[in-house]
Amino acid sequence: MTTTTPGVSRYMGQAAEIPDIDEAALSEVIAGVLQRVNTEFSPDEILAPSDAIRRQIGERIAVLTRGQLRRHNLITAFSSAQEQALISRIIHQTMGLGFLEDLLPPARTDVSEILLNQDGSLWVMPRGVRRAQRVDTQLTPADVRLVIDKLLGPQARALSEANPVVEAKLPRGVRLPAGARVNIVGLPIANGPFPIVNIRLYEDRPVKPEQILAWRMASPEIMEFLAELIGRDTGRVVISGGTSTGKTTFLSCLCNYINPKARIVLIEDPAEIFVDHPHVVSMEARPASVEGKYGVPLGALVTTAMRQSPEWLVVGEVRTGQAAVWLLRAQMSDHPGLSTIHAETPRAAIDTLCLLALLDMDVRFQATKTLITQAIRYFVQIGFDGHHIRRVIQVTHVEPALKHGEVFLNDVFRFDAKASTAERPVWNRVDK
Repeated sequence: MTTTTPGVSRYMGQAAEIPDIDEAALSEVIAGVLQRVNTEFSPDEILAPSDAIRRQIGERIAVLTRGQLRRHNLITAFSSAQEQALISRIIHQTMGLGFLEDLLPPARTDVSEILLNQDGSLWVMPRGVRRAQRVDTQLTPADVRLVIDKLLGPQARALSEANPVVEAKLPRGVRLPAGARVNIVGLPIANGPFPIVNIRLYEDRPVKPEQILAWRMASPEIMEFLAELIGRDTGRVVISGGTSTGKTTFLSCLCNYINPKARIVLIEDPAEIFVDHPHVVSMEARPASVEGKYGVPLGALVTTAMRQSPEWLVVGEVRTGQAAVWLLRAQMSDHPGLSTIHAETPRAAIDTLCLLALLDMDVRFQATKTLITQAIRYFVQIGFDGHHIRRVIQVTHVEPALKHGEVFLNDVFRFDAKASTAERPVWNRVDK
C-alpha cells in the first residue's frame, strides 16, 4: 500500500469497484469533499502532511464522503467495500497522485511506463517486457485532469485547448525516486473523452551489469567483452535499437565500466541516465519556447562539451544531424564515447546518421560514412526476441576504413533466436 498511517490505511488499496452510477453525480460528490477539505486544511498541510495531519485528513474525508453520498441520495448504492474504495480514491486525489498511487513506488517497483489511452483504459509496461498489461480500474476525466494538474503545476506547465500537447520532465521526489518524463495529449487532439498520457519512469539507481545479466538481456561473455573495451578507455560504442528496447538502460549499465577517475561529460535530451561516478559534468538540452526562442539543441552541447576537457563523452540519444556530426568529429579525435540512436539494425543506424547529417548539416553521405569509420568502433544492437523480452541482438565491429565506398561491418556476437527460449537465451561468438 502507499501508506500505513492509522486512520488512512484502512481505506487504501481497496479492490472493490465504484458502482455504475451517474458520472455527474459522482463528480459532484468528489468535488464537494475536495472543496471542504481544501477549506478546512491549508495547502501546506495537504501537500506535505505530517503523520498526524494525514490521519486527520483521511478521517475527515471519510466523514465528508458519507455526508455527500447521503446528500445526493447515493448512500444505498454503495456497499461498505465500495464506499471505502471511493474514500481511498479521494484520499489519493487529495494527498497523492490519484490513480497513479498504486502504480508508483513503493506500491509497485516493476513498472517502467504508465499509459493512459483516450478511451480511459490504463496500462503499464513492466520493466524488461515489451507488451503492456491492462490495469483494472475505473477512471473519470475529472480524476485524470486533477492528476495532470498536480504533475504539471510545479513545472509551470499546463494542458489547454491552445496547448494540447505537453512534454515535461518530472523531478525526483518521494513518489518518483528518479523522476520521470511525461507526455500528454489533450482534447480535442486526443480522439476520445480522456487525454492520452505516457509517463516513463527513470531508474532510481545505477543499472548494474548484474541486473542486465539477471534480465538475460546479454550473456556474461558479451558483458566481459564490453567491459574490457570500455575499461581500456578505447570504447567508441553506439547502442542502436527501436522504441522502448532499453537503449538508455544499457548505456547506463556500460557507464559502470568507465574508469572512475575519468572526467565524463554527459549530454542528454531529456536527462534520464544515472551515472554513478565521482567526476560527471551533466548538461541537458532545452527545447525552444512556443515562439521558437531560447532553445539549446543537443548538437550545441556536444560542441560545448569539447571545450570542457572530457575524457569520455556520453550522449543520451543522437536525434539531429548537428549532434551526429559533432559527436563523430569528437570521437575521431580519440575521445571515447557512448551514445544511442534509434535504428533497427547497425546498417540502419549508419543510414540514419548519414541522413541526419545531410538534412541538418548538408554533409554528404560519403563524408559521413568516412566519419563513421574513424569515430565508431562498435554497434550494440538492442531489440526484442520472439518472447517480447529485451535482448542484445548483435555486437558489430566497424572496420576503420571504407570498402568500395561503404562502411564495412563484422559481427562479433549474434543472438540465436532459433536456439533460444524465454529462460535460456543463446548468443554465439562469430568472429573467431
